[in-house]
Amino acid sequence: MRRLLVTGGAGFIGANFVRYWCKTYPDDRLVVLDALTYAGNKQNLHRLEKNPNFSFVLGNIGDRALVDKLLISENIDTIIHLAAESHVDRSILKPATFFQINLVGTFTLLEAFRQYLETAKVVNKPLFLHV
Repeated sequence: MRRLLVTGGAGFIGANFVRYWCKTYPDDRLVVLDALTYAGNKQNLHRLEKNPNFSFVLGNIGDRALVDKLLISENIDTIIHLAAESHVDRSILKPATFFQINLVGTFTLLEAFRQYLETAKVVNKPLFLHV
């Protein structure tokens, strides 16, 4: 049984991944962390709300305290990182947001996971997949 943290799980690609994973691996624990910006929509996940192995957390990948809390409380062994500012026009209009999410946010996740794994007792081989 894997314990996944999926960032950006309420977006188009993320929600499809989450629905697929929950259907294919129903015993795995899946936590979605999403800031619900322009690309995220919680309604994409509404069919999973009653699934006991699924939970949704409204939050930002740059919030280190929140990420640390989720890693520990959920005993995460896998991060599927899908949260991103992906529209080129937005990177031109708001480069600071693009930089914060795509670079600083990704670094925050990597650093949190690295430090967490130094002391965590995870059963599965840890995995960080960045799309």
